[in-house]
Formats: sequence, C-alpha cells, structure tokens
Amino acid sequence: MRVTHATVVEGDVCTVRIAGDVDMSEVEAVAAWLRAAVDTSGCDVVEVDLADTGFLDSMGIAGLVRAHDHARERGVRLRCVNVQPWVLRVFQVAGVADHLDIG
Repeated sequence: MRVTHATVVEGDVCTVRIAGDVDMSEVEAVAAWLRAAVDTSGCDVVEVDLADTGFLDSMGIAGLVRAHDHARERGVRLRCVNVQPWVLRVFQVAGVADHLDIG
C-alpha cells in the first residue's frame, strides 16, 4: 500500500498522520514530510500518528529515528502517537522504543 499523509496544525501541535506501509521505498517521502513539519509548522510538538500504518520495516524505523533526532536538534519534540501494539513491539525488538518519544 502506497503511503500517504495528512498534516494538521492545532495550536502548538502539528500532527502528521501516516497511512500505509513505511518501507524502504517510502521512507524518504515520510522523512521529508516530518522534516517539513518540524521546520515549517512553527509548532513546539510534532506528533507522528501511526494509527493507519500497516507496515513498518527497519528502514521505516531508521527514518523515524532520524526525524526524531532532527526535531531534537531544532528544539522540537517529535512523538509517535496511536502506536499499534505490533508497532510498539517492533520498536522494542529494534531497541529504539526508549529513544523514540511514544505517547
């Protein structure tokens, strides 16, 4: 499934809802959407809504880690929300659950 996104700014929170499969063929698009939200939204918090994420591979995880680091360098909090149990388990197995802000 091709990945899509929707970005909504409410107050000081920018939410980027990711729908579809985040794999090596889609990770650069997802990373660009997240960088844009961090760099141009003017928000202190960027939420990555993973409720409609159907698949997430190691490249997708790496992209989220890079986006998290990019946000931190700019003083923006990037957190993953609506994380499905299987995605949380993937984060735990990959050893990034403590690095990512999961809410």
